[in-house]
Amino acid sequence: MNSKPRLSALSLGRIFVAVAAVSGALLFQKAQLAAMLRPGDTVQIQFSEAHRLRTSVSDVKMSGVDIGVVRSVEDEDGVTTVTVKVDDDTRKAMGTAPSARVRPTTLLGGNYYVEIVPGGRRGEFEGTIPVERTELPVELDGVASAFPADARTGVRSSTKVLDSTLDEGGTRALREILESAPGTLRSTDDVLRALQGTSPRTDLADLVRGGENASTVLSSENARLGDTVDALATTARVLEARRHDVAEAARTMPASLDETATLLDSLDGVLASLEATADPARPSVRELARLLDHADPVLGRARPVVRDLRGVLRDARPLVTTLIPISRDLDATVDNVRGPVLDRVNGPIVDQLTSSWHGTGEYEGGGADRPLYKETGYMFANLTQANMMDENGSMVSFLPGMGPGSLAGLPISLEDLLVALTKGGQ
Repeated sequence: MNSKPRLSALSLGRIFVAVAAVSGALLFQKAQLAAMLRPGDTVQIQFSEAHRLRTSVSDVKMSGVDIGVVRSVEDEDGVTTVTVKVDDDTRKAMGTAPSARVRPTTLLGGNYYVEIVPGGRRGEFEGTIPVERTELPVELDGVASAFPADARTGVRSSTKVLDSTLDEGGTRALREILESAPGTLRSTDDVLRALQGTSPRTDLADLVRGGENASTVLSSENARLGDTVDALATTARVLEARRHDVAEAARTMPASLDETATLLDSLDGVLASLEATADPARPSVRELARLLDHADPVLGRARPVVRDLRGVLRDARPLVTTLIPISRDLDATVDNVRGPVLDRVNGPIVDQLTSSWHGTGEYEGGGADRPLYKETGYMFANLTQANMMDENGSMVSFLPGMGPGSLAGLPISLEDLLVALTKGGQ
């Protein structure tokens, strides 16, 4: 009768032990289960080493805010690939080229977490953060090992000296500082409040985020930053070499600025005059533009002439060289002609050539109203009749402008006399 209750108690005991075992297992796997069940996206980050990151324990932060947890850490070919699970929409806030680094939670180390720094252009991140954009923390022991042994010994000695200084009255001085600190701290509180900005919840975070973005850009542009530093160094060397010239320029700069001001005042007047003449000149400028458009084909046709003109000028150089002394002699000749010779030509000779001739006395009525130079011209024009051909052969008729009929006042003209003599001979 008592066996059934014993079996029921045994069964209950077994169930309790099983439930306790399962609860213990779940308790020990709490972090893994929480990381597995946590919603979000996975991102892979490459580091040179894991550096104390723990699966399902180490947090992932961005701008100081928890955004995920480390899911797995795998080493392969000298590169550690850390897979993290981050909250939804975190990829959009990371940018197209984010970076990552392992940070300690305290100054002395302890737990470590992964910090993601946004970078690149705005947009959703795709892919893996490479090892070139990741950093590992610098441990305090690593910093200490970088110092020489003598420096480390000096630090230990300084610590002992500090302890003895505190024992010899330094503690009292510290108490006095602490007593006077509240007044100073109140002013410091005002300064810190001012540093928080107008929106304390967002301004400081935005400032930190902007500083991180600036540092990311600078770290991604190391080559250009190095070139800029080298250029600045070169500029500094040049300025140092020309410091005397720079000092002289600074000394004479006030006078130069005064002269520049005077020149600008004068230029202001010139510009005012130019502005007044600009409007009337616009039609001429438009016409000039059309003229230049029409002149283009003319200049095109003139190019061969100009090209040939070079050879003509080259061939004419000896002629010009020869004409130079001739022109000097001609200049002397012209100087000699001036004076009495020109006065005589301009005086009685020109008067005689421009006056008409009329006979006087017995020759009154002869001559003509035309001036002498015209009569002379007619005389030379009649010389074209010097050679004439007729049926009797060649005959020369030289008529210089005067003939037998030119004589006036005779009872019979010379032409009639010659005709009568001819008939008498027949």
